[in-house]
Amino acid sequence: MLPIIPHVDWDCGPTEPTAAPAILPPHWQRRDAFSYTYRDGLAVILSEALERDGNRWRHVSVSARGRLPTWDELVAVKEIFLGTDSCAVQVLPPRREWVNHHPNVLHLFVRVDQRAVPDFRRGGTL
Repeated sequence: MLPIIPHVDWDCGPTEPTAAPAILPPHWQRRDAFSYTYRDGLAVILSEALERDGNRWRHVSVSARGRLPTWDELVAVKEIFLGTDSCAVQVLPPRREWVNHHPNVLHLFVRVDQRAVPDFRRGGTL
């Protein structure tokens, strides 16, 4: 299981288009401004953009060598790079809109200013 350190601060100034965690958990390394690797070959690219809906969205690409990232890895990356309290979404678009540049990459998105989707819990769980 990947170690989690909840972020409390983002390394983001008004002129920087992208935010990054101020503290990385053990065994994570920063490769450049917004890409990271974990000791087992997991790789993360972090970005942020103003999208066509007029909102800022933070995005992580998560890849693993020779396989898709596991659920536990995806959750850990979400909590490290997008925050433990954020509501991340994974988009499954219509087939005609698919773009797949790498077979072992998953993507998560978080709307920066507010929750992206309603709270779908019913009776306390999803």
